[in-house]
Amino acid sequence: MKMSVKAVVASLALAVAAPAVAQPLPPPPHPIGPAPAPSGWDLARRIEWLQDRITRGRADGSLDRREARRVQRELDHIRGEEARLRARHDGRLWDRDRLRLEARLDQLSDHIRWLRHNDERRPW
Repeated sequence: MKMSVKAVVASLALAVAAPAVAQPLPPPPHPIGPAPAPSGWDLARRIEWLQDRITRGRADGSLDRREARRVQRELDHIRGEEARLRARHDGRLWDRDRLRLEARLDQLSDHIRWLRHNDERRPW
């Protein structure tokens, strides 16, 4: 009898513990540093996408002329900076330059989003 009680307790303990052991491990922590661009977008593709957002915003009225001109000017400055940096380094970008340009593109993207969704309509 004692043996059968021990066997039952042992099998219950095993039955309860087995599913906990079978759980998958949590994902590894994210690496330190900037996340990769979505879908592997390079700078040229991101710039083109932002240009399309500006054009669509102007066409649908979510950006007025002044707002569109301001963000277009900033996008043109980013394009110019990229060209200058590439010219300085034989057509290549250093990692720190790429990170700086990506940060500026991130800021511009956030700014365009805010301008297009701030719902401030001027009466004129």
